[in-house]
Amino acid sequence: MPRSPETIRNLALIGQNASGKTTLLEHLLFKAGAIPRLGKIEDGTSVLDYDDLERERRHTIDPKVAFFEKDGVLVHLIDTPGYRDLLGHIFGPLMAVEAAVLVVDADEGVRPYTRKLWQLIERNNLPRFVVINRLDREHARFEEILDQLHKLSPKCVPMTVPVGLGPSLSGVESSFGAAKGKSELARTYGESFMETVIETNEELLEKYLGGEEISSAVLDQQLAEAIQKRGIFPVLSASGAKDLGLAELVQALVKYAPPASTDLGRTAHLFDKPEEKAALKSSSGEPLCGFVFRSVSDPYVGKLTITRLLSGSVAQNGLFINPHTGKTEKIGKLVRLQGKEQVPVESAGAGEIVALLKVEALKCFDTIATGEKRLVIDHPKLPTPMYGRALEPKTKTDEKKFSEAIAKVTDEDPGVVAKRDHRTNEMVVSGSSQLHLLIVIQRLKNRFNVEVNTKDPKIPYLETITAKGDDKYRHKKQTGGAGEFAEVWMRVEPLPRGGGYEFANDVFGGAIAESYVTSAEKGVKVVMEQGVIAGYPVVDVKVTVYDGKEHPVDSKDVAFQKAGREAFKLAVRQAKPVLLEPIVNLEVTFPAEAMGDITGDLNRRRARVNGMDSDGEFQTIRAQVPLAEISEYSNTLGAMTGGQGTYEIEMSHYEVAPGNVQQKIIEMAARAHQEKKEED
Repeated sequence: MPRSPETIRNLALIGQNASGKTTLLEHLLFKAGAIPRLGKIEDGTSVLDYDDLERERRHTIDPKVAFFEKDGVLVHLIDTPGYRDLLGHIFGPLMAVEAAVLVVDADEGVRPYTRKLWQLIERNNLPRFVVINRLDREHARFEEILDQLHKLSPKCVPMTVPVGLGPSLSGVESSFGAAKGKSELARTYGESFMETVIETNEELLEKYLGGEEISSAVLDQQLAEAIQKRGIFPVLSASGAKDLGLAELVQALVKYAPPASTDLGRTAHLFDKPEEKAALKSSSGEPLCGFVFRSVSDPYVGKLTITRLLSGSVAQNGLFINPHTGKTEKIGKLVRLQGKEQVPVESAGAGEIVALLKVEALKCFDTIATGEKRLVIDHPKLPTPMYGRALEPKTKTDEKKFSEAIAKVTDEDPGVVAKRDHRTNEMVVSGSSQLHLLIVIQRLKNRFNVEVNTKDPKIPYLETITAKGDDKYRHKKQTGGAGEFAEVWMRVEPLPRGGGYEFANDVFGGAIAESYVTSAEKGVKVVMEQGVIAGYPVVDVKVTVYDGKEHPVDSKDVAFQKAGREAFKLAVRQAKPVLLEPIVNLEVTFPAEAMGDITGDLNRRRARVNGMDSDGEFQTIRAQVPLAEISEYSNTLGAMTGGQGTYEIEMSHYEVAPGNVQQKIIEMAARAHQEKKEED
């Protein structure tokens, strides 16, 4: 029988890089008796960071699942990457858990990216624990970090406090419960912790204010309820490396973390009716509904589809509905993951996290289901990947292997997008940053044995017109075989931005047969893709064919396609064509002392600042800037802020590029066209 969701805890560990998150989890698993030995990231023996790239780089790249059992409770823990470049890997795990554990370094404290992670936890309505880790570091701070956390939320209250700091750290003590024999620090925070818990229950608050004593059992029950309802965010002290505070952390997660049955407002909808949403009830008695939050393509093991079961149950050789085809497929083997190790299980129920082996059809963020209803859980909205490179295999013989490997890499990492640019025939792979794509390229080589060449992709400019244009073109060929004849008169005029494309046939009196007008439009569409002035797609144009001539023998489809192409080019050149450049929304967070450098750099990049905010020692600027101006922004920002700056970009709109920028792009396109002609 599947275990009850009430006895399952699912938590995601998140935190900024170098917060000691993975080491903390490894020691926690060892403390709970889930692994027989301690591994180390430094020497490549970590249970969690086992990938070759992770061993080489000594930091987490992909989410990893681990578990332990204690006091009849099964605790699943998902370790997530700490680099902001790998933010896309956090969205899936946060949808698969009932609580988050935010790990903060006792020296570095709350940094800009920590705030971003906090916002993601908020967006998912998750209860949370906070761990101030690495309290054994020489410059470790406790009360200062608490003040920073309090700015994130006044609900952050210490549940355990350190005994000593830095090299003198000797342990932690609980601030919750009876105060006898406790240090002054523990008593001080213990009082505020208890009051915060009691304030989440009006009945208890009345008793407390009336002087009544509240039993520890009642306080325990209320604490669990307060955490579940996000009325308090317990802060725990720890040093993963020195094995201090881990027993207390294990106990807190087992005893107080919300169970897998917690209602977080999750919904699903029918495959063909996205507007009809229904609440998901976490019960093994309900129809199967599982959310795929990670997939792994291993050349040796095969595909692993890591799934959170939200309702229903699965078993080896069981069935599920393929969300892409609607057909029923077989599951095969099931395993529970302990890092790289696979623990076979015969069945699993609501609340559990398991991996399905060799189910090739499933992708990250898919929903598996059974029953009459083909349920779908909406995909999380990830940041738009804006840093792209054009990739091609180093050898032509690797073309097929390259295509297959790219498909698997993008399936594993939802923050990576790969698209074939049909204008340039470039495979443009986009991620969040230069580091992100470097990891992709290394993975192609290490795991799939595909080496690639890279280059800057073309910025996706667009062409449009700003006035009306009118011209005609006669195509005539009477040598070397059958003749060709077509004459097309054409008018173009601008549409509003985003208007796309319109075509009208205003030919009067049958001067051109309707089929030939259609042929002329085919020619127009070819040029709209190829561009007129710089090789970029033409948009927001209305095209009208209003006259022309045909020949009873020599007129044919191909002749009118050619005439349509050339007439369109001539008309566009008369219509004051311009280039449109992509503009992105940019949000930069950085230490306040870097303000002058940041604003000066943004001015050089033709940015328009829309707003500023300050949060303690950090400043945030929101601006709009041309995409072409920030292709290497990550490196520049890091240099200006000592690595403390973070930024996000998303596509906003297109607007007419300045004249000098247009001229430069047009000249570059002309040179490239001439070089290609000479090569041919």
